[in-house]
Amino acid sequence: MSDIPKIKPGDWITIGKDRGKDAVVCTVYEDHTLADIEVVHIDGGRAINEDVVWSEDHWEFKNSGPSGGYADKYSRLKDYVDILRKGRHN
Repeated sequence: MSDIPKIKPGDWITIGKDRGKDAVVCTVYEDHTLADIEVVHIDGGRAINEDVVWSEDHWEFKNSGPSGGYADKYSRLKDYVDILRKGRHN
């Protein structure tokens, strides 16, 4: 297993090994027991916040099924949702 890449809140990452999903890092957890990071991503037109883990050589969602919340409902995530909505290449 390779080391977790150095990232910080506001960075863009790609989740998944094959068809990646773009996401913005919100939180880098100090204690990696439950998850490594929290991200926001777009799903069905909505901004979703969800936990992500590093798996050998790629990022993947901690849970295989829907497990995130509506990021727009959390004021602490506003800046990250704004970055997400502007797009990765802006």
